[in-house]
Parts: sequence; structure tokens; C-alpha cells
Amino acid sequence: MANKSRGGAGFNFTGPMAGLGNSVLGLVGIKKADRPKQQPMVSSNRSTDDMVHGMPLQMQLTLGARLPFCAFVFILGLFTYAYHLTPLLPWLVVFLCVDFALIVTWPPREIGHTARNFWDFSPLFSWLFAVASAVGVGLLNYGVIEAWVNTTFLREYRDVLPNTNPLAVSDAGILNFAKGTKLDTSSAAGYRFWLHNYCAAPVVGEDPMATPVGFWAVGVGCCASRGDFSCDSAGDESALAAMPLRPHNLGPEITERLNIAINMSAAANNLEINKERVFVAWQKDPHRAGKNAWWLATGIFLALDTVALCCCCACQSGLTHLRVMRQN
Repeated sequence: MANKSRGGAGFNFTGPMAGLGNSVLGLVGIKKADRPKQQPMVSSNRSTDDMVHGMPLQMQLTLGARLPFCAFVFILGLFTYAYHLTPLLPWLVVFLCVDFALIVTWPPREIGHTARNFWDFSPLFSWLFAVASAVGVGLLNYGVIEAWVNTTFLREYRDVLPNTNPLAVSDAGILNFAKGTKLDTSSAAGYRFWLHNYCAAPVVGEDPMATPVGFWAVGVGCCASRGDFSCDSAGDESALAAMPLRPHNLGPEITERLNIAINMSAAANNLEINKERVFVAWQKDPHRAGKNAWWLATGIFLALDTVALCCCCACQSGLTHLRVMRQN
């Protein structure tokens, strides 16, 4: 809200962003209007406590707990279920939520007759925490559901030979290898980092050393330092399919450790590595694995929503208790 002085020589903002707005006016040389000398009237539907603490309790609960919960659920849902369709949309919603929080919940410089303190910023902090948490867990949950995205929306290749150029199938969601292809679990290697082995095993034909190996089945915590590779469907001899894993979703740290495991396997077994290598999850039924990933991501989404609802209730109780303490 903006107020003009009667003489037209001043101008000032009032409301949640009054301090910031008036500071901007001062920077551009606009004089702040003098406050009226008379005391403001207190309406019958607004208590003295509301005047002291800046906003009614129900409004503070809505802005500081209920709306942040709704924003968390909405952003988490967008990252989980829509990020593969419109990657820009979740980030746009995040930007709008942060803008809304800054404009609406920023407390004025003075609340009633007291200066603002840390607790007056609690609705803003609640918004920022909810949005940041939704982005973090939303990106992680998208990594879970990505297997379903790949098997549903990307191309499925059949009769893929082990010596196929990986660039020729870079748009693959499912790779069905030709008969005669095998996962050489005896040539697997595990790179130990902290508590886990980062595992890699080559996908080869009848002669493993005939051509450079471009497809590598990978996993975490499912192999020994040499051999004994049991990741996904590695133990099923009838399995001949795989789902490509993209390094940008695995992250640079995991990608680097898997590459070390690949180099260890190649060095120990005299294998030549293709310049273009593809990480895959070895699967007997990739379509089923994709559906399982969707259900897992949905379970995580619902569980996180439940946790957020509990946090919302706790936040409402905390704000109410704080208001009573400050009133006393």
C-alpha cells in the first residue's frame, strides 16, 4: 500500500515490504511522507495483540505454515512427475514461490510499537525452508522415477550387439542385446570408497577381447573387489536386456567412481575400453523395473507429504505458543 502526504511532498509505502520499499524510494531521491500525528483507530475486529504482533494469528498460521506446506507438495510433485516433460516449469514455480514469500511475509520495520526481531521473520524462513527442501528431495525423487521415464518415453532397441557404437543408441531407454551376448561377471571389479563397492562388469560377446567394450553393467554394493557381480539381474542367465544410466543423473562423484571400477576391470582382464562407454543396469524385464521405479517414487512422494504435514502441524503449534508467550 502507498500513502501520499497532503502537501504532495512525500511518499511512503506501508505493509509487509514497507521498509524495503521506502529504502528504494530514498535511494532515488523521493522524500518519505510524514506520519499523521493522530493515533490510528483500532477496528473492532482487530485485537490489540494483533496490532503489536503485526498480523492476526490466523493469517500468520496461513502464511507461515499452511501455504508453505502446499508449496512443498506442489513443487515436489512437479519435480517428481513433470520434470521430464517441462523442466522449466518446476523452476518457474520455485521462483514465483520465493518472490511471493519475500513480498508478502517480509515484516515491516516496526510492528506495533516494537522493532521486528528474529521471530517476525519466521513465516519467511518457513517458506524458504519448504521451497529449498522441495527442490532437494524433488530432484532426488526424479532420479528414482527416471527408470520409468526412460522405459516409457525413450526408444527401445532390439538385437543390439556388444560391439555396437554407443553413440548409435544414445537415445535408448531399453537395450535388448542379441543372442550370444553375456554379462561377464567373472571380469567384474569393485572400487572401494568408504563403506561401499562401486561395481562394473563388461557386456561382451563370444570373444571379450575382440572389440573394445562399450557397455558396462554397474551398481553399488553388489560385488567383491574382483568378480562376484550380483547387481540387478546379473544372477539370471536368461537376462539379456539393460537400461542405460545417464551420468548427469548419477552425479559426477558416482560417475568418477564407476569409471575407476571400469578401468580396474579392464586392466585386470586385458580388456580394451571403448572411447564412448555406456553405464547400464542389467535387467531381465526392464518394463517391470520401470513400473517398480514409478511405485517407489510415488511411495516416497506420499511419505514426504506426510512428513511435511506433520511439520506443518508442529509449526502451527509453535507459532501459536510463541504468540501466547509474547502476549504474556
